[in-house]
Amino acid sequence: MPKGRRMLTWIVICVVLLFFVSWSRPAPLAAPGGINTLEQVTLGGVKQWISIRGENPDAPLLLFLHGGPGSANIAKLRIQTPELEKHFVVVNWDQRGAGKNFSPFAPASALTREQYVSDAHELVGWLKARFGVEKIYLMGFSWGTVLGLTLASQYPDDFAAFISVSQVVDFQTGERLSLEYALESAQKAGNERARQELASVDPAYSASDWQTQLGIQRKWLLAFGGVYHSADSFSHEIKMLFFAPEYSFIEAALWPLGSNRSLGQTWPELMGVNFFEEVPTLGCPVVFFVGRYDYNAPSSLTEAYYENLNAPAGKRLVWFENAAHDIFFDEPESLTREILSILEKK
Repeated sequence: MPKGRRMLTWIVICVVLLFFVSWSRPAPLAAPGGINTLEQVTLGGVKQWISIRGENPDAPLLLFLHGGPGSANIAKLRIQTPELEKHFVVVNWDQRGAGKNFSPFAPASALTREQYVSDAHELVGWLKARFGVEKIYLMGFSWGTVLGLTLASQYPDDFAAFISVSQVVDFQTGERLSLEYALESAQKAGNERARQELASVDPAYSASDWQTQLGIQRKWLLAFGGVYHSADSFSHEIKMLFFAPEYSFIEAALWPLGSNRSLGQTWPELMGVNFFEEVPTLGCPVVFFVGRYDYNAPSSLTEAYYENLNAPAGKRLVWFENAAHDIFFDEPESLTREILSILEKK
């Protein structure tokens, strides 16, 4: 084969391969006739990806705020709580710097709590205008509850309800309780390696190697059931990510880099969050879904915050007795029923 033709062949092969590893698309809906898009919206001057899915385009809007910071997973609700798409138009947003919205060339300095809240508020306004509604439902999970509760406290009139799944309340106290649980579990299990590794962790995470220490604590918290009550690894999360058609292979492969960068940039700021002081009163209805075995965002703090929260529009706390931090994984059917019950009560 002539040299020029051989080079052209390799160029074509590379273009085809790049197309396949870079291509993403919405997953099919369970029923035809609904809304199912994967598109970009400009938030804070930056184009950001969102997914909009629902079997009935006229159903109430539900905006989901993922965990992390940086733990984007557009497929999570579609796979673990698919029934929601029959009753809501479900909007997933990969937050700035995470998932489909990660770019190694974007400035990490933009990853601040204030910017996340500003982006989210802009997205809520865009959704309300596009669908012609006055209020939407807002649901946050883990770090997403920090963003969600902040948003709901600042703009309560935007929301029919705030649905909190595994609420983060007070980072300093929560991390201390989480470490205490991991240490107690290591001692009960007679796991000397875990005990020694955990003994080196400072729950204030103020040292230069704080991210390494946090990784050690979370490793053993996962092993001792404080993250999932029915699993001790992240294998299902990895599978869910890499088999999600919403992500290209490149986006899935870069996911850990985006997650690590988001966490590293925002965590020091988040260690100062304390909602007992910041949000003693909430102006929209709120429901807290709490896993009995949650020691990632210790459930005892959520219960205490709920008891102290002044919520004139209504508040409710629901326990999940067979769940830890990720209720979507541990009790997906029960969680779905409770979320749909919010619609019934409205």
